[in-house]
Amino acid sequence: MGRREEGFIRAIAAGRTLQEAAHDVGLPEERAAAFLESVAVFAGSVTAPMEFGLPEAVASDSGAGDVAASRQSYAEVVIYTDGASKGNPGPSGAGGVILTPDGETIEEFREHLGRTTNNVAEYEAVRIGLARALALGARRVTVRLDSELVSNQLTGRYRVKDTKLIDRYLEVGQLLSRLDSVRFETIPREKNTRADKLAQIGARMGR
Repeated sequence: MGRREEGFIRAIAAGRTLQEAAHDVGLPEERAAAFLESVAVFAGSVTAPMEFGLPEAVASDSGAGDVAASRQSYAEVVIYTDGASKGNPGPSGAGGVILTPDGETIEEFREHLGRTTNNVAEYEAVRIGLARALALGARRVTVRLDSELVSNQLTGRYRVKDTKLIDRYLEVGQLLSRLDSVRFETIPREKNTRADKLAQIGARMGR
């Protein structure tokens, strides 16, 4: 995706109309409409990948807390993710667990994110989890998280209005474009305690 297309997506996410956003970045309206239609493949369905032609993201190499160091390939995985911020904004962490569809733990992760907000931490947890799943060879992913905001933004139900989240949204989109299918499921917080504990540990790691 070129700079004009990226600027176009940012303008749309900020609430500009297609015509306004296209004019802002100098894209012909027909080209902008076609590009937006390709993006809508993901936004309109939780099981379709986001079709951004972005460079592939480099998987995170942060690894404190790995449960399994196996290089075995897993075509389908389930990821539980969570973010934590002590102060919102404040010291923050991301945590998650990657499992087989049968519930066998493949690995878990926790990472310190510095000073940021809870919503940014939630996005970072999803990003790290997806990057690790791709490194494991996953093509089909179910992401379970307790953040309705992040889940609904990534499935196109909510518009991304916070400028601090647009970059995170696009970064996750890079990873989603590499999957055959993805499903986002919002779960109650009490069913996400393992990822929450890892995120809390991550938030404390910077002390």
